[in-house]
Amino acid sequence: MLAAATLPFVLYGVYGAMGSHSNDPRQWLPRGFQETELYRQFQDQFGRDEITVVTWEGCTIEDPRVEALARAVLDQPGGVYERAITGPRLLRQMTGEPSRIPISEANRRLRGTLIGPDGRTTCVIFILSKAGVENRSAAIEGLLAVAEKVTGLPPEQIRLAGPTVDAATIDIESRRMLTELSIASAVIAFLLTWWRIGNLWLASVVLATSIYSTGLALAVLFYSGGNMNLLMTMLPALIYVVSISSSVHLVNYYRDAVAEEGLQTAPRLAVRHGWAPCVLAALTTSVGLGSLMTSAIVPIYQFGAYSAIGVALSIAVQLLLAPAMLTLWPARGLAAEPRAARAAEDRPQSGLVRVTALICRYHRPVTAASLIAMAVLGGGLARLKSTVKLQHRFAEESKIIGDYRWMEEHLGPLIPLEIVVGFDASTALGFFEQMETVAGLERRLAELDDVGATMSAATFAPPLPGGGSMRDAGRRAVMASRIERARRQFIDAGFVAQVEGQQRWRISVRLDALSDVDYAHFTSNLREHVEPILASMPEAAASATYTGVIPLIYKAQRQLFNDLLKSFLLAFGVIALVMIAALRSPLAGLLAMAPNLFPIILIFGYMGWRGILIEIGSVMTASAALGIAVDDTFHFLTWFRRGVSEGKKRRRSLRFAYERCAAAMLATTLICSCGLAVFAVSNFMPIAHFAWMMVSLLAVALVGDLVFLPAMLAGPWGTVFTRNRSRRAGAGALT
Repeated sequence: MLAAATLPFVLYGVYGAMGSHSNDPRQWLPRGFQETELYRQFQDQFGRDEITVVTWEGCTIEDPRVEALARAVLDQPGGVYERAITGPRLLRQMTGEPSRIPISEANRRLRGTLIGPDGRTTCVIFILSKAGVENRSAAIEGLLAVAEKVTGLPPEQIRLAGPTVDAATIDIESRRMLTELSIASAVIAFLLTWWRIGNLWLASVVLATSIYSTGLALAVLFYSGGNMNLLMTMLPALIYVVSISSSVHLVNYYRDAVAEEGLQTAPRLAVRHGWAPCVLAALTTSVGLGSLMTSAIVPIYQFGAYSAIGVALSIAVQLLLAPAMLTLWPARGLAAEPRAARAAEDRPQSGLVRVTALICRYHRPVTAASLIAMAVLGGGLARLKSTVKLQHRFAEESKIIGDYRWMEEHLGPLIPLEIVVGFDASTALGFFEQMETVAGLERRLAELDDVGATMSAATFAPPLPGGGSMRDAGRRAVMASRIERARRQFIDAGFVAQVEGQQRWRISVRLDALSDVDYAHFTSNLREHVEPILASMPEAAASATYTGVIPLIYKAQRQLFNDLLKSFLLAFGVIALVMIAALRSPLAGLLAMAPNLFPIILIFGYMGWRGILIEIGSVMTASAALGIAVDDTFHFLTWFRRGVSEGKKRRRSLRFAYERCAAAMLATTLICSCGLAVFAVSNFMPIAHFAWMMVSLLAVALVGDLVFLPAMLAGPWGTVFTRNRSRRAGAGALT
C-alpha cells in the first residue's frame, strides 16, 4: 500500500529527471581551483567561448554560401546565435579603412584560425546567445537544418566543432543512453535473473523491487533540484543492476527458508537470515559510491552522491517490498523444490564439491599465486596516467572526432591557450607601445614548436612602423593616433579589456585538439619565453597570466588521479572499519579486505603496465567496484561462519558456503556485468570505459571471492575467522 501510494510521486519524479539535461563541457573542469577562477575572470573580461565553428569541403573565401549561411542563421527566430564571424568578412575589414592591410598580409595573419594553410579554405564562427545556451542541442540541430538548406549539402558533410558542439553531442548521446541502452540493459538483466532463478514469479518480484528502487533514485534527483548529465545517465542502470544483484541474494535466502520451514514463514526467515549481510553489503556499496563525492569534478561528485543515496534506498525497498509481496503472494512453485535441492546437495561429484576440494587441497599455492599476481601487476599502479583530452572523450569513428580532424588539417588548430598581458596604471607605455609589446610577444610565440597559430589585437592592426629615423617617428605618431582611436573596436572585439586600473591584452595561442602534446610542458615553455621579455622591460610594469582550456585540462588530468586515490582510500578505510566491526576482529576484517583489493590492483595495475590512460569513467569504477565486490564477501563469510557456528569443520563450512551462495554470487556477477556491458557501445568514451572496467573488475572480484578468499579460509589465516564463534545453530548474521 505504501509503494502504491507513493508511486505517482515517484513516476512524476522519474519523468522530471529524465527530461532534465545539463551537459556544459565546463562541468568536467575542476571547481574551486585558481585555474578555474582565472578562466572565469577571463571570460568575464573578454567574453565567453560559446562558439560553433562551421565549414565544409569547398568552403572558400570566394564561396558566396559563407556569408549567406551567416545571414540565414542570424535571421532565425528566437535569437539562438547573437553574432557571426566569417573569414571573407574579416579580410574585407582588415584590408579596408582604417587598417589598410595588404590583402596578402591579411590572408597570412588569418591562416591557422579563420583561413586554412592553402590560403582559401575558410569557416563561419557563430557565437551562442543566452537563449541558445539553454538548449545547445536544439541550437545545433537548427544550425544544421539551415546549413543543409543554404549549402545544399547533407548534414553529415557539414563540419562542426567548438564547445557548443561538444555539449550538444553529449546531450544527444545522453538521450540515446536513457532510451536505447538503458532499456536494453534492463531487459537483459531481467532475462538473466529469470534464467538464473528459474522461477518467473520470483524474477518478477526482483524486477518490481529493482524498478521501484531505480524510480525512487531518479525521483530524489529531480526533487532535490539535480539535473541529468552524461555520467548521471548511468545512475538508473547502476541502481537497477545493483538492486537486482542484492535482490537475488535475498531471494536465495527465501528459497532456502522455503526448504527449511515452508512457504508461510519463509519471508520472515529470509529477512532474519539475510538482513544483516544485505544491509552491510548495501552500506559498503554506498560508501564506495559516496566516496566519489571527494571529487572536485562536478559530474563525478553528483554521480557519487545520488548513486550512494539510491543504493541506500534500494535496500530499504528490498527488505520491505519484496517480503511483503512474497507474504501476500508466495512463490508456490518452490514448494516442490526442497527434495530436489537436497538430492542435488548429496551428489558427491557435483561441480561445487570438486571446486571446494581443489581449493582446500591446494590452498597454499592458490593463495601464493594470488598474492604474487597482486605484487607483479601492482607495480603498474605507479605508471598510471590520466587524461581528459577531446580524443579520449569520443569514439575514434564518431562524427565529432572526424570533424575536428578535418578542420585541423584544412583550417588549423582549435584548442586555445590564452595569455593575458596586463599593463598597470603606472606603466610608461601608451596604448600604441603596449600593442607593439604584445605584437612582439605574439611573433616570438608563433615560432615555438607545437604552436599552430596565434591571434591578438595586433593581428587586426596596420603594420606597425619601426622607430629609427625622423620619418619613422612621424609615421609612428600618426599610427599611434589611429590605434588610439580604434581602442573601442579592439575592446568590443574581445582582444583588450580595462579592469581595475589595468589594460589587459589577450594573446590566443592555438594547439591541435587531437595532439598528444604534454600540456604542462607546453605551458611551461610559453612562460619561459614570455616572462624574460616582460622582465627586461621594467618601464612596461606588465605581468602575464595563463588561462583557457589547456591549463584547465591539465589541472583536470592531475585532479582525476588525485580523485581516484582519495575516493579509493576513503572507501577502503570506511569499508575496512565496517568489515572489522562486522567480524569483531581487526585482523579478520583486514584479511577479508584482501580479496576485495585483488580486482582493483590487478585491473588498474594492468592498465598502468599497458599504458591505458585513466579518464573520468575509470575514476568512478575503483570505489564503486570495491563497494560492490564486498557484497559477495559478506554473503560468503555469512554462510561460512554459520557453518562454523553449527559445529562444522572449516573445510566442511567452506563447502556449505559454496553450496548456499556460490550460485547466487555467479548469478549476481553475471547480471551486473551483462547489464552494464551494454553501455560499452556508447560513443562517449568515459561511459564505455566505465562499462568495460566495471565488467572486468566484477569478473576478477568473483575470482577473488570464490578462489582467493576460500583459499585463505582453508589455510592458517582461516583460524582468524573462526575464533570465539558460538556453536548455536542458525546464527545468520556476520555479527
